[in-house]
Amino acid sequence: MVAAVLGVLALTTACGDAGAGGRAPGKAEFTPPRIPSARELPGFVAGIGFASDGSGFALLAECGKTRCRQRVAVLDRGADAWRLARSPLPDVTGDLGITAGLVVLGPGRALLTDGTWPPPDGTWFTGDAGRNWRRGSSEPSGSTAVVPEGGALVEDCLRTDPEGNGCERSRLVAVLPDTGEYKALAGQPPLEGAVRPAGAVAPEAESGLVGASAEELLFASGSDPGSGRPALAVSEDRGRSWRLSRLPGTAEHGSGVHVVGVARSTLLYAVRPGLPPDEDDVKNGLLALYRSTDGAHTWERVWKHRKGVEPRSSLGTPVAAADGSLTVHGEAGAWRSVDGGRSFTGSGSRGLAGSVTRTPLGYLWSDSFGAGSFRISADGVHWASFELGDGN
Repeated sequence: MVAAVLGVLALTTACGDAGAGGRAPGKAEFTPPRIPSARELPGFVAGIGFASDGSGFALLAECGKTRCRQRVAVLDRGADAWRLARSPLPDVTGDLGITAGLVVLGPGRALLTDGTWPPPDGTWFTGDAGRNWRRGSSEPSGSTAVVPEGGALVEDCLRTDPEGNGCERSRLVAVLPDTGEYKALAGQPPLEGAVRPAGAVAPEAESGLVGASAEELLFASGSDPGSGRPALAVSEDRGRSWRLSRLPGTAEHGSGVHVVGVARSTLLYAVRPGLPPDEDDVKNGLLALYRSTDGAHTWERVWKHRKGVEPRSSLGTPVAAADGSLTVHGEAGAWRSVDGGRSFTGSGSRGLAGSVTRTPLGYLWSDSFGAGSFRISADGVHWASFELGDGN
């Protein structure tokens, strides 16, 4: 019962400053990628991802009163415009909403999933930029010793919780970049409960691209088998082996820890989401932030939730930028730290501040209201804007 995935685990940032625990930044500035706008595309963007060469895919949903048509748009490498590709996804009727997911697996390669979780009703793979799609399986077949470069890790739910709303026990599965097949990872992390992907960071590479360095760290989150508290596991050999990475002072509640890093640096941040026990108006709560300067062998908790103190929530991935700052986008605004995550100040705007994901091309910000507004950045400092879809 493989969970649908909406992006590839990747990171593209420059280094942080020495005061934040990383190496001093270089002089070179990172020019943000240039993505063409395409307001003429029908519908709103339900999913989007990019490869390291600048090509990309977008899921579009054009909805009427009773039916939504699911489309696929493709940006070819070096193209000045997006193009609509043939979509294998069926129309959606009733009140299920958009149930498709997108995983970009490299230039011209992507996997589409469709259906409510768990499991997806079907998957389709393209290796030629959406010109042809091959139907695949939604269940893992066989195993793999490693996560191939360009591949993605996803969660495979083995047992749902009693309410049927989430996963109680799961394992990691790799999506192969050349076929889109699911393969169970032969060596699973030393974690219990709901084991989920938690990030991929190449700290010593020139960029943080997936597959950019043999030293790339893969992370998984789950429960410490000894204490039952939230914990991380780290692989330094693309999933062949794992070591436990405990987080200090974690409570029993909260799950799905995620790791972000700063390229050309040993600096890592871990983000622990969860529902705050004393904040009834927060849906995407932020419980704690942790910081490591030794490759996730040890962690320091630098920030802990306090009632009424922002950021109380986190949407998407925090931005660990080249200028040494850390920015969290939340339900009440965007919040920026210049002291390694120990304190934050508001960035000016209030209310939903959009959310950020990471792609092999850079940090990708999208607005919170489905209006088709996006920004992309290679370093978290310099951003370029673009717009997609007509919003209907």
